[in-house]
Amino acid sequence: MAVKTIDVGGPVYNHYHGFRRYGIVESKRIDNDGWAYFKVKWFQDEDYQAALAYRQELTHKNYGLTEYRKDKLVGISLDKELSILSDIKAEIDLRKDTSKS
Repeated sequence: MAVKTIDVGGPVYNHYHGFRRYGIVESKRIDNDGWAYFKVKWFQDEDYQAALAYRQELTHKNYGLTEYRKDKLVGISLDKELSILSDIKAEIDLRKDTSKS
């Protein structure tokens, strides 16, 4: 579930062309344009990195970001997100067990 504020040390996600990336905010700064920008440590980010490498191969430009503007990130309630995913997994497992019968 989304949270209203994004804080240093807090969990976030980012969507990039169908990839949902999860990370922890490492730092925050306010730019002259008024936007908050964040540096994020991403986890299990191999698919995104591969997509960026492929895009760079095609365009000969590096589109990788080192900072993310606030509107590109969503702060999450980690406990709520994990609870929802756990419920989904339990339901899928239940359906698998039921279909075997």
